Amino acid sequence: MTCKFNYRGISLKNKTYSDLEQLSTQIEPGEKLSQAKTVDVMVKKFKSLLSNEEETNDKKNYTKEISKR
Repeated sequence: MTCKFNYRGISLKNKTYSDLEQLSTQIEPGEKLSQAKTVDVMVKKFKSLLSNEEETNDKKNYTKEISKR
């Protein structure tokens, strides 16, 4: 039996679910991921993008602060 503390469900609009189906075949070429794995991969990649963007913004702000001095 699946541990109820490790997983949660989400509801998606039909269009979003269809898009997810399509993306599940495009993320890993030659392999169809499950919808859950597709969401997992996309969230990890998006989170990584955001953290890289924040680091870049932090570096720009730091550089601006130094140049003001």
